[in-house]
Amino acid sequence: MNSWFRKAAAATLLSLTAFSCMPHLATAASPAPPWPTNSVIYTIYPSIFSAKGDLPGVTAQLDRLKKLGVNTIWLMPITPSAISNNGHPNVGSPYSVHDYFAVNPSYGTPDDLRALVSAAHKRGIKILLDEVLNHTSWDNALITEHPEFYVHSDGDAKNPATIEMAFTYSDVAQLNYANPDLRKYMVGMLRYWITDYKIDGFRFDCVNNPDGPNRRIPADFWQEMGDAVRQTKPDVLLLGEEATPDLALKPFSLDYAWRLFDALKKSGTDAAGVRAAWQYEKDQYPAEMTHMSMQDNWDSPRDVNVQGGPAGARAAAVFNFTNTDVPLIYNGMEIGNAAGETNPHGAIDWTVGDPQMPSFYRSLIAFHGKNKAIRQGELTWLTNSTPAQVLTYVRSGGGSEVLIEINFSTNEAKGSVQIPEGSGWKEVKLDETGFGTHTVSTQFTLAPKEFAIFERRTPRR
Repeated sequence: MNSWFRKAAAATLLSLTAFSCMPHLATAASPAPPWPTNSVIYTIYPSIFSAKGDLPGVTAQLDRLKKLGVNTIWLMPITPSAISNNGHPNVGSPYSVHDYFAVNPSYGTPDDLRALVSAAHKRGIKILLDEVLNHTSWDNALITEHPEFYVHSDGDAKNPATIEMAFTYSDVAQLNYANPDLRKYMVGMLRYWITDYKIDGFRFDCVNNPDGPNRRIPADFWQEMGDAVRQTKPDVLLLGEEATPDLALKPFSLDYAWRLFDALKKSGTDAAGVRAAWQYEKDQYPAEMTHMSMQDNWDSPRDVNVQGGPAGARAAAVFNFTNTDVPLIYNGMEIGNAAGETNPHGAIDWTVGDPQMPSFYRSLIAFHGKNKAIRQGELTWLTNSTPAQVLTYVRSGGGSEVLIEINFSTNEAKGSVQIPEGSGWKEVKLDETGFGTHTVSTQFTLAPKEFAIFERRTPRR
């Protein structure tokens, strides 16, 4: 019996007990633990993050990330990708899983991953692994050892030759979650990473694709999976790549604010669309649900290019770190990395970028971390006279109020805003430049892509 099969068998055996006592959806499911409100998530694609593109290269930068203010790292898939195509195209995607139980040898050894997790924990940083439960590479051992785990075009579960590809992705094979043994296998695999590597949680790829009744992974599996892994680690963090109300807290306590992400990309011409996208989240989801706010990720071009330069990226970042969602930083954003389109593979050059970005991000994240109104307070939109250009809102809670004004457009914005009554407002300077000097008034003037942040103690009633 090879080492892979021993691990798989042990993990599957471990999961059998859990599944025998797990409730079905007809009974009460265990509650999803709330996502930490102080989270600042940082996505790392190890291949581009350091000169050698490995896990020790991530460990070497933990002190810098800690100083930046990061407290949660999401590692893109660290498992081996397809190493042969077996007649199928292979584009080298990290989301084409060759072995669910191994560390990609190009990233290092299992001990390198353990060292990274240990070093992160010593710095108060949690580690999330990116898990691809929807599909595998065509050279994954499951193809031949367990063809019944896959969807087949001819209905013959024993025929590896008729396994279907996932969606339109010709480099991956579609798993079949109607098979109860596949479900047990996947739960066992997740518990393996928690117990053997002390992982804090997972980001799950492609959770609800396609959305609706024809989902490849049904909702009941996700709930069962959440119940099972919480038996191993009650406070496990579960982030789903989805934006579906019926999966909110079942089991995901954090999902993707996709509408907000898309609106931010158009914010230069439609700031009101950003407000509408945020409001959709509040209207459609349980009040306890948390969403992830982002302006850059693996599946998009770099934010400095989308937002028209560093100033636009900073304006978007101010919104991402002051609305009610959990902010995400994609590796390189903190220096204004402009290299790479969708699914980039070029190494980040940490010696270039915008010189103002590092101090800007350190100051913005520090402000987010120390201000309870930003992390946990209510958001109230303020009416202004140029809503297509400017967002104006107040965050309140924890004994303070924060007033934010952001001009997303490429033109100067002049107008009026209905600010809360009272005095005591002071401008928040995010770094040594301050990015302008402003005074609280019912009249505002903001340069293109400029923002203003003010804070005061909550006035006594």
